[in-house]
Amino acid sequence: MGQLLWISLLSGLATGIGGLIVIWFGHPNSRVLGFYLGLSAGMMGMVVLIDLLPASLEYGSIKGTLVGLITGIFIMLIFDWLLSKVLFSSSSYHYRNMGYFMTLAIALHNLPEGLAIGAGFETKEEIGIRVALIIALHNIPEGLGVASSLYLGNLSNLLVVLLPLITGFFIPIGTIISNLIGEMIPNWISIGLSVASGAMGYLVIKEVGPESLRLNRLSGQFGVVVGILLMFIVYLMHN
Repeated sequence: MGQLLWISLLSGLATGIGGLIVIWFGHPNSRVLGFYLGLSAGMMGMVVLIDLLPASLEYGSIKGTLVGLITGIFIMLIFDWLLSKVLFSSSSYHYRNMGYFMTLAIALHNLPEGLAIGAGFETKEEIGIRVALIIALHNIPEGLGVASSLYLGNLSNLLVVLLPLITGFFIPIGTIISNLIGEMIPNWISIGLSVASGAMGYLVIKEVGPESLRLNRLSGQFGVVVGILLMFIVYLMHN
């Protein structure tokens, strides 16, 4: 159990690397940020379409997956509405809102990923390690996207690193849950994956993708393509 928790924790904390990169290199210009956000959009889109949704269907049912998708979208709609009412619509707050969106969505999808790591280890230790490695690889650019938005939202450097880092702790939490629920893991994984799919899909289509193109269409499109290719390579490594 101790080794499993350490591996899942290190996998989750990879999001903090993205925050450190943003702080180290300073204020990103529109071209760089467009690439970062496009990269995150491409990778998150691939995670939803190739990883989360198929896994949800595998462990659950079509009906349960649809319910989870709608729930995830509904959560993001409520969060969107609350932020719009609480925060102003200036450029600074706009980026801060988007950073909060990304933080919530990534935290949601990190929880079932932690469940998946735990389930993989219960099946075979090598499978759990490979899953953890894949999650760590795509957590870095996700952390970049979150940190870039929060940085432009005029949050302190501490929060720019801390918020992406906090999302990583949901992975070992999910791993702990996977050890507690035992035989119920497949059902819980299906629900968690489908809710995360809805939240992340909303984020990619409504916020991250369009914003990357608005900042710089060419670099945003390039980032999306690179993100898709990176995830394709990661899946090839996994298989």
